Amino acid sequence: MRRRGKFALASEKLGAMTLGERLLLALSDHPEDVDRTSNYEKPTTQWNVESALALLEEAFPGFMETAKGKRVLDYGCGDGFQSVALAKAGAAQVLGVEIEENRRAHGAALAAKEGAANVSFAERVSGQFDIVISQNAMEHFIEPAANLREMKEALAPGGRIYMSFGPLWMAPYGHHMHFFTRAPWINLLFSEKTVFRIRSLYRDDGAMSWSPGMNRMTVAMFERLIGEGGLRPLRRRYRTAGGLPVVDGLPFLREFFVNMVDAELAPAEQHR
Repeated sequence: MRRRGKFALASEKLGAMTLGERLLLALSDHPEDVDRTSNYEKPTTQWNVESALALLEEAFPGFMETAKGKRVLDYGCGDGFQSVALAKAGAAQVLGVEIEENRRAHGAALAAKEGAANVSFAERVSGQFDIVISQNAMEHFIEPAANLREMKEALAPGGRIYMSFGPLWMAPYGHHMHFFTRAPWINLLFSEKTVFRIRSLYRDDGAMSWSPGMNRMTVAMFERLIGEGGLRPLRRRYRTAGGLPVVDGLPFLREFFVNMVDAELAPAEQHR
């Protein structure tokens, strides 16, 4: 039996569509080809304990060795794969902090399954840590300045923050809508209403706004936040879409191509 076309399905659900909505739908997958359940509603299948630290090791070569014997805070730990992997890799103590209760529960169950006794999960930070990690979370924080401050306050003397996140808001896929379209910059080319009307064909969560899940983080915003937050970069790398050179002399142009940020941060008051 031949399935109905995506425009017929969209018209049935959305009614009359604007030209912008029709154009975005033309650039998008057929709704029946997309899993309607997001990774925010179920534990992700993209991670496992064995490879959970690979991205951090790529961003910060030698990180796994650095973490051995250290107290580590995994800030915004998600489903807990990294936290458990850190514990198994030799960290002395790991605390995974996550606001979503179902994700903390998944992390605790994973730790029990893997026999990782030196890892725990909580909604709030408590204690002091030699290392704070935050991966793929900075662009989602509702109050990024407050989150940076909390990470800094959790550092023991001599401690470091290792942060890797993206894509940034103005990057080609900063819209985070890759699950239904491969078109770049749709958050900049289409109105919020247009994007979320089309998104509703692929998700049932009722979301109609970028907020609160996206804080529209840019390179300039990140640099301002770490400066105002009393942090200084020891290492910083901007990774561009397609491996294009970063245009440091043209900050506005740079914003459109920096896809990922890797930064090792320390309190500004620490000795250089």
